[in-house]
Amino acid sequence: MIDRYLLILLTVLLFGTVGAFFLLVPILPMLVVSVMLVGLLAMFWLGLHIARPSAVVDEEDTESSANDWTLSEHAR
Repeated sequence: MIDRYLLILLTVLLFGTVGAFFLLVPILPMLVVSVMLVGLLAMFWLGLHIARPSAVVDEEDTESSANDWTLSEHAR
């Protein structure tokens, strides 16, 4: 029973705090900061997406690159 009252109280407190924040802070700077953060996240995601190795790998390429590093081949 106390859990329910505590949950309701914390919900009202959270919405009241967010509402007071929106009353005191102008909307334009908040939108600018939000757009900049979304842009930064998009650039981070794009960097991860581009830097990810491709899923298609030729078996011949992996065999030749593995043979390049063997000592027996260089010792001949």
